[in-house]
Amino acid sequence: MIKYFHELTDEEFKKVIDSKITVKELSEKYPQPPWCTYPNALNGLMGCWSLTHRKGISKEYCSGCDAFIGAGEKFCCK
Repeated sequence: MIKYFHELTDEEFKKVIDSKITVKELSEKYPQPPWCTYPNALNGLMGCWSLTHRKGISKEYCSGCDAFIGAGEKFCCK
């Protein structure tokens, strides 16, 4: 079962940081939420700051974002 990045506990998050994996490895192992269409949302410099800082991430919290699935195609070209 996939564990999404926003579901990591503080302890798991610290272990991930300490493992010094790359952003690519991180996003493969712990992807962004399925409702998020923001390209490379886990990229710390240009990604979703709410997601990378692990602040309040939930469907409800993200529903106002232009990258929320169903919000249009501003970020998503699917």
